Amino acid sequence: MVWTAAWTDFVICLLFGWLGVHKFREKKIGMGILYLCTFGLFCIGWFVDCIRYLLAAIHGERIQGNRPMQISAGAPLPVVPSNVMLANGEVCHYCGPATFVKTKNVVVGYSGGSRGTSVRIAKGMSVHLGARKAAPIRGDVQERTQGVLSITNKRVVFSANKGAFDKKISALSAVTPYQNGIAFQFGDQQYPLETRQPEYIYQILARVVNSSEDI
Repeated sequence: MVWTAAWTDFVICLLFGWLGVHKFREKKIGMGILYLCTFGLFCIGWFVDCIRYLLAAIHGERIQGNRPMQISAGAPLPVVPSNVMLANGEVCHYCGPATFVKTKNVVVGYSGGSRGTSVRIAKGMSVHLGARKAAPIRGDVQERTQGVLSITNKRVVFSANKGAFDKKISALSAVTPYQNGIAFQFGDQQYPLETRQPEYIYQILARVVNSSEDI
């Protein structure tokens, strides 16, 4: 077994979890104080967290609260359950919520319009004077669709009502992580997704692409 930071996190939780030390490290100050005052939620919360940290360490992951998750160098990629139908020899390394973002240029209003005045000149007949058609104002509107992003050793799959895709990693042209999302480029088609773990996802993809055991 390779000793990683995830195993260090587990040991800290095991030895000092009843004092809430691991909660403070997760930047969950309120829960840390609660654990400190109740001896780890009467040891029940401490026990549950020890199991959670142990499973994370086995899978090579880190539980870091609001901090971005990291994969330790040399640690194996995590293997997680997924809603994707896996082929023979295919394993899932990441599965989490994501939001597909599509930008549309649509008419958002009108300007410079005038209704004018109607003048009646005979029974059943009138003339409309001074009417002027309003000019449309266009703008970019983002349409968001929630779904599930899965990354296997062979594919990148986003399952959703709109914007869903299932692409082979060998067809991946570029990956661009942002502060609150990540964009996948397959040929001339780009798929921007909002996610809470863009850097973690990028690390997994880089390892999958560069690791001979996953290609």
